[in-house]
Amino acid sequence: MDNAGEFEAQLEPELVPVVCVNCATEFDHEPWPQTCPRCQHPIDLQAQFAYCRGHNAFTVGQELIMKVYPTKRKKRLPTVIEKEGLQDYMQAYTSLQRAFQGALAESQRQLSIRMMAAIAQVFQYNTMVSPLEAIYWSTLLVELNSHLELVSLREKLAKNNHRGLITFLQSWRGRVRLRQLEKALAMLESKLDLLEHRIGFTQPMHTRIKKEPLRR
Repeated sequence: MDNAGEFEAQLEPELVPVVCVNCATEFDHEPWPQTCPRCQHPIDLQAQFAYCRGHNAFTVGQELIMKVYPTKRKKRLPTVIEKEGLQDYMQAYTSLQRAFQGALAESQRQLSIRMMAAIAQVFQYNTMVSPLEAIYWSTLLVELNSHLELVSLREKLAKNNHRGLITFLQSWRGRVRLRQLEKALAMLESKLDLLEHRIGFTQPMHTRIKKEPLRR
């Protein structure tokens, strides 16, 4: 599926706020700043507008899709409501692809991955997306969840300065799990590298977590 095209630099009122990716300051009215007045960091308005459009279209499409998608649905022709929902999902998919080409706040990146994984699952059922792209977004979601678990576990282990048998066992189990997550993330990184190469996105996609040493 092709990446999203260019969008007009205009944001509908219901799609705000725009977010500074550096300090998370939100802006909910015009004039939209090119630079954050709080931290002086440039704001990628095109990416922000695309994200807002994608988020809005996903919300509308999800409500329609959920009406006609029971847990186990037999293969059949799509209904009118479902077609409308798929059109909204298509708008969300292309808008979020455009957003990933620019700079998003971390919270926006995470939510965008969750939305794209949900959309790709529906698209794959309707043969509207390549299997590689569907696998790519689902793998990104696994990477995201694994990374969040790893960060949380590191924080818990860092706070665990008490001694005692129970604490020691908890720390031991935590460090075992930490090593498992580090190994899994290394494998996921390699898999995502390969998927991106095979898909061949026409524009760079900033979907991945910032690379950092997995071990402290």
